[in-house]
Amino acid sequence: MNGEPIGLITSAASDQLVAGRAMTKVDTPFGSADIVTGRIAGRAVAIVLRYGADMTLPSHKINFRANIWALKSLGVTRVISQNAIGSVNPVIRPGDIVISDDFLDRTKTRPLSLFDDEACWVRVDMTEPFCPQMRPVLATAAAKHSPRVIDRGVFACTEGPRFETPAEIRALQRDGGDIVGTPLVPEVVLAREAELCFASIAPVINFGAGMAPAVTHFGAGSMAEFYYTGGLHDRVEKAIADAVAAMPAERTCKCGQALSGGFHGKRPAWLTACSLDRKPGGGA
Repeated sequence: MNGEPIGLITSAASDQLVAGRAMTKVDTPFGSADIVTGRIAGRAVAIVLRYGADMTLPSHKINFRANIWALKSLGVTRVISQNAIGSVNPVIRPGDIVISDDFLDRTKTRPLSLFDDEACWVRVDMTEPFCPQMRPVLATAAAKHSPRVIDRGVFACTEGPRFETPAEIRALQRDGGDIVGTPLVPEVVLAREAELCFASIAPVINFGAGMAPAVTHFGAGSMAEFYYTGGLHDRVEKAIADAVAAMPAERTCKCGQALSGGFHGKRPAWLTACSLDRKPGGGA
């Protein structure tokens, strides 16, 4: 593990967080992906800026499959996903940091699988959608920098790019959602199919529609201003750095065996270095 880079998917990563950054383009079966390489807390990292370097790419147009497979191609086995999002649950307030333990998929047009175009189907287990080994590491790291860390919550992912309506927020509340945003799905699903550990750290920057005055993205009084000028972004980056430094050397979860028992059909040529290569009992 010590030689493997840790993956980070985020909207922005400051120079205070990432040292020695460089940009590399990685070719994948799903197109190329731009990856920032560097070091966080002295450890190698590979970073996806999910909205692009200039933050001009909306969530529903992200090449999720290329991003995930590029991280795997670079040797990543663990991915931290940073998601600045809204609250659906009135108990969860702007300024809180949520380490999700489940999600609701309310997307519409995004890819469902890495294997959509292949002669096979894959059913990965999502009983624990977020890596159970990574989640407490993230929660502990976040608690060092904020007294307002919530170590579980249901992330409702919507299609975007628009914000949700008040009726949609009420529906998400009835369905058990706690927080809402657009970037998580299918990242979390594709990461499981790629047998990567995946966990989310989600700073809350606004209430959902109908729970507060109208939501604005940029400008005075916006959720972006709240996140970047109020210190929340800095606290989250410090938490990410501490989590990277504290990540255990060995994977003790089952994320790395996700395809075992869940794959049926013809194996694509690009599918390498996975649990399908291992013999029963753990041998290669």
